[in-house]
Amino acid sequence: MIKIFAVKIISLMLVLLLLLSACTPKSSVKQENPQGNKIVTIKFVDVMPSPERDQIYQEIINEFTKVYPNIKVDLETIPWDQAHDKLVALAASKQLPDVIMLHPLWVPEFISAGWVKRIDSYYQHFKYKNDLIPFVKDVMIQKRQKDVYGGIYYLVDTVNVHALYVRSDWFKEAGIPLPKTWNEVFEAAKKLTDPAKNRYGFAYRGARLGFEQIMDYVFTALHGQLYDKDGNCLISTPPAVEAFIRYTDLYKKGYSPKDSINWGYREMVQAFTSGLVGIMNQTSEVIEVCKKNMKEGTWEVIPFPKADDGKIYSSALAFGYAISANSSHPDEAWKFIEFLSSPDINLKYAKGNGFLPIVKQGISDPYFTEGPMKGYYDTLNSPDLVALPDWGYFPQLGEFTESIMDAEVQKYLLGQQSAEETLKKLADYLTKYQKEYMKEHPNIPVPQPFSLR
Repeated sequence: MIKIFAVKIISLMLVLLLLLSACTPKSSVKQENPQGNKIVTIKFVDVMPSPERDQIYQEIINEFTKVYPNIKVDLETIPWDQAHDKLVALAASKQLPDVIMLHPLWVPEFISAGWVKRIDSYYQHFKYKNDLIPFVKDVMIQKRQKDVYGGIYYLVDTVNVHALYVRSDWFKEAGIPLPKTWNEVFEAAKKLTDPAKNRYGFAYRGARLGFEQIMDYVFTALHGQLYDKDGNCLISTPPAVEAFIRYTDLYKKGYSPKDSINWGYREMVQAFTSGLVGIMNQTSEVIEVCKKNMKEGTWEVIPFPKADDGKIYSSALAFGYAISANSSHPDEAWKFIEFLSSPDINLKYAKGNGFLPIVKQGISDPYFTEGPMKGYYDTLNSPDLVALPDWGYFPQLGEFTESIMDAEVQKYLLGQQSAEETLKKLADYLTKYQKEYMKEHPNIPVPQPFSLR
């Protein structure tokens, strides 16, 4: 009887051990590398995945593992169109990966909610601090983080300004020069449009983040200003309305295909590479797509156009590497971010994805100073460049950029409301939350355009 009871007890203990083992999180399972050291696993999520980009990251991760054999990095990806909402859901449930790729428009929301960790203490001992270009140190870190949030929350992966992709063969055929100003862009869009040949002058972005491209031109009428000193948004003022109408007329007057009201990033790029449109405002990662899908000599990249006052008003932003507040391994997460930001790795990443690097070593690299990347290089280094201000620092900004602004513009394009009504709705929203933010944070300045020169 005692033997039977003992067997039952042993059996019950084995079952409990098995259950405990099955319920233990994988991250807490003790692993060891060949040297006998414990392995820590961190997760890194990218929000701009592609086969080529994924491969570059995996190569970098493999190199990182050679330097830090006790840290294992699991790469996860979320498609861009789903990224914001999925990251918010993960953050709300405290399941964010250790390192996240953060879009600049999401920064106020994630910092305000406490979803990302402040990294000042890590940055203080950052190995490659002296390798960073002035724009990164003085603007992306000082002006856009320290001056606003009182600290550092992310380290940018690259620098991203705008330039124009043009069908240089179309311009040559039409006998018109490549545009250097916005006035020349509008004129060229008209002259290049020939529906009979299924050719349109301009790639109009009517879907997600299309309003950002409209504002690239509207800001020229506002000389880069978004708010007045009291926090009133200026995008519904008469100069802004006039600029808004002129830009959206690229669509309404037929200089872009009718279905471009639904175009996002992918559709724009496809339209340009397939020979449907002749001018496109896009970022530098599209260069590699053009190289693969277009004949050499038919296209090129030129600096972003100048406004009537001679200035180049362009966004100058970047995605950033942030450590989630719920990470159990922030030290290891920082080591990975630091490795990603080292000169050799950052140059490899920038070249592989078609971005401008954050390190000084790229200044003399022919990849950036010659060929298609030169259009972006020249924009960033132009003495006339004015970097556009942030939309604001209030957490409601995520809702504005993801759900409100493009929906209101589409109502205008479909004839459901006037330009004045559209911009008033958007201006009222921004004014409301900017003023509320100013009351709560009286020492934080109103977002301003800025130049290093």
